Amino acid sequence: MKKLIEKLGAFFIALAMILAVFPTQVQAEGAVVTWLDAGKAAPIKGKDYQFIEDEDHVVSEIQVMTATGLGFVSYLMTGEVSMYGVDYDDSKVANATIKLMNDIDLAGRQWVGIGGITMNGSGAPLATYVATAAPMSGSITGDEYFFRLEDYVMGPKRVDFKGKFDGNNKTISNLTIQRTYDPSGGEDSKDDFGFMNFTSKKYDGSTGGYFMAENYFLFNNDSEFKNVTFKDINVQIIDKSTGNDLLEIPGGNGDDLLRGSAAAFGLIMENHGVVSNVAVSGNVTILSGMPFYYGLVGVNRGAIENADMNVNVDLILASNGGGRGAGLQTTPSLTKSPGDKVETRRYALISGIACVTGEVIPNMAKLTGVTTSSIKNSRVNGAYNLYFANTATSAYPAYDGIEAYKGDQPLFKLDLLTDNSNYAKFGRLMDLLGEPTMDVQLISAISGSGYNSVTVESTTYNIQLGADESYTGAAGSLQGKDLSGLANPLNTMNVNYTEEPSSKVKLFSNAVEPAAAKTETFTSSVGGVVASAWTRFSDGAATNSIEIPIYLTTAGDISYKVELNWGDMEFVYDRGSYDAGKGETLPSAGNELGWNGNDNTNNLINVINKSNASVNAKLNLQLDKSYSGAFYKEAGADKTDSNEKDYAGKASYAAGTYLALSSAGGGSDSQNFYLVMGGAPNGNLSNAQIGSITVTVTSQTASTDSTKLTAYLSDDTSTTYAVDSDVEVGDVKLIANKTITVADNMTMTLFGELNANGNTITVSNDNTSGKLTLHPEFRVIGSAGTVLDSTKMLISGAETLKANGLVWKDSTGNAITDLSTAGLQGDNVKLVYLGSVADYLKATNLSEVYPINSSETVTAGELNDANVLQLNNDAVLTIEGTFTGSGTLQLNAGSNGSVIYNGNTYHGAADTVMIIE
Repeated sequence: MKKLIEKLGAFFIALAMILAVFPTQVQAEGAVVTWLDAGKAAPIKGKDYQFIEDEDHVVSEIQVMTATGLGFVSYLMTGEVSMYGVDYDDSKVANATIKLMNDIDLAGRQWVGIGGITMNGSGAPLATYVATAAPMSGSITGDEYFFRLEDYVMGPKRVDFKGKFDGNNKTISNLTIQRTYDPSGGEDSKDDFGFMNFTSKKYDGSTGGYFMAENYFLFNNDSEFKNVTFKDINVQIIDKSTGNDLLEIPGGNGDDLLRGSAAAFGLIMENHGVVSNVAVSGNVTILSGMPFYYGLVGVNRGAIENADMNVNVDLILASNGGGRGAGLQTTPSLTKSPGDKVETRRYALISGIACVTGEVIPNMAKLTGVTTSSIKNSRVNGAYNLYFANTATSAYPAYDGIEAYKGDQPLFKLDLLTDNSNYAKFGRLMDLLGEPTMDVQLISAISGSGYNSVTVESTTYNIQLGADESYTGAAGSLQGKDLSGLANPLNTMNVNYTEEPSSKVKLFSNAVEPAAAKTETFTSSVGGVVASAWTRFSDGAATNSIEIPIYLTTAGDISYKVELNWGDMEFVYDRGSYDAGKGETLPSAGNELGWNGNDNTNNLINVINKSNASVNAKLNLQLDKSYSGAFYKEAGADKTDSNEKDYAGKASYAAGTYLALSSAGGGSDSQNFYLVMGGAPNGNLSNAQIGSITVTVTSQTASTDSTKLTAYLSDDTSTTYAVDSDVEVGDVKLIANKTITVADNMTMTLFGELNANGNTITVSNDNTSGKLTLHPEFRVIGSAGTVLDSTKMLISGAETLKANGLVWKDSTGNAITDLSTAGLQGDNVKLVYLGSVADYLKATNLSEVYPINSSETVTAGELNDANVLQLNNDAVLTIEGTFTGSGTLQLNAGSNGSVIYNGNTYHGAADTVMIIE
């Protein structure tokens, strides 16, 4: 029977299954849970959100990691948040940047908008502005178009947010807004979230008026809203209001009315700044006597650039709205008198990007610094349908029945509306759509047009509209008002947008479906293949091609199952016994000298993804100080007359780095890892646990920016790369020198294996506020040389690196001994790799002390110079065989590790140089 000299026992493997949980609908009968509720109840700082704030707790950045964290931001803007003895009110957070750090899934709870919301005295949420009101005076003195109920007794607080929203190229999925407005409760009516929506309540508390205020993602953009995708939004608004009373302005003469009664949705209610690189897809359904879809922005007084809207909209119109307001009024004044002249309104029921671009009334002052309101380089696609509603509000459906209800109603036409208002020419749909002086359109495929300077260019649209054919006049027009890209622009405006061949608005007598099959015909009267010789039938364009959209609907739920298998993890370290007859040290029968158990079976960890979605897995290794270990992704090769395997040249794996596994059956749904042990034990052991492996599985994916940076480092370009978000870089092999600038407060993290290949990564920040973090498992391989050149960076992690052969130097070339962040905070700091231990021990012309931070085993060769080792962290260097040559080997003073050579153990000492012989 084989004699086991030392059996180092059974590694303990801990499996941490950290899987993203997809929440189910949290909506009990009679109660609805919102993300604001979740953000109010149990947000975790550092997990759901993080503040970057100064010593006075003024927040410069709110980092959002989870859906609960985003809900916390919504609650934060109510002005009611007090934590750690600090009131995070308007003075603390109004100018912060909201930044997404991960993709956010808002499925399962309803969204309540960021901004414009506060809490009343009993803790109930309260909308603090009138979404569609315009003061009746000749001008607006404040920056905002929306009328805010600042002094209303139930709305004393809220944050007037003026900061930025940086989506950081992340995706917000499944934003859900479901609202039912029912005035039957009188002046105490609330919507189904408990929001006071001012149904039947005047500003002074008496009855009258109808307002709603939570149907948006962000109330006001005063700076930047950028770099975010909204995927699969789901908006359903059911409005049961039939009241004719209008809300009077406090102190007015009875004729001054607040016009705030439309049931509407817009992703952002008002834009004063720049909205850029925003994509939106999904569905919006509104059932109301005054429904409006504003698109991306309600009032666009600033700039919109590179917007991509692909939203399907269903409006279900009813005649029960009474004398209600009419969306975003583009007129300076209005009274109850039926004989008054009403100025043209240049907007539509449905707007692809903005309800109004420009100033809403003629003498409204431009915002400081804004010379023109604009929409540029944007795209609109969608299927828009208009239906006529059964006006009996008792027949209105619940959310889950709205599709069936819609299908039972006729497509809309003007003569289905009736005049049930006491105030002719005010607000009702019949007047808005049928009266020539009103000039309201069905569709503004891009935007309604406001006053003052407006620019629209390089923007395309492709809209299909379903309504009753009898509703239209010749050529698909509505009483002379075309279904156009812009609603009735003034001749004085700077409007110059290009209608691409695929840009059109069509009218269908049947409801249109986004994925409905289409046909097209091309004709030509001459030969040849040039486009100008052909005519496309649908729009008469001179072309022989057409763009065919592709649609996708998913079915089923994402579920996760990951299987983990591993070997015994029982290793044997055989020191051998000296055979006097043969004059050599021999292992026990069946063993090799040194480590045994690296056989592709005992040391195997196997991860199999059996989920219907991709996952990521990582391994972390924790060992006692005397030992080292390395992971490989490829099985070791056979050795002659041995059960052990040779892993030289096999693909390695950097512990702590995530490795992607495809969904089940995807071809890369399984990964093997092989642990190869190193170092040497102290004393005699029997089945003793010497460490552990932790396997972590997650559904999270690497950020897009991290992927882009890794690709840049791996290619041969020499351009400078700008890092403006937190990024992580794993295994990389350089084939060229690289230059990276890191933005203020952003972090670049290096982990895994860097093969510098004779090249250098230069990293810099102008203000000593960019961060470079080194993961403890970060290591360098390949040829010796400078691998990192850092300028004004905040470097962390240098003190805990486990890699061997790394030396930090200042701008004069001297070694840096203080490896703290402060010690490495120089104008020019370099990280130099001295090569592997084996390469160092046979090198010549040495001038460096070689640092060893982790235990390692090497084979003795020829010593050619004075080799000096600095062993840290109680590391053990085991040298097998005997050195030749004229060189020397020393253990530097201050070393706290040891060297094992020729059967002797040399321990480091604080003030003594140890000669190894």
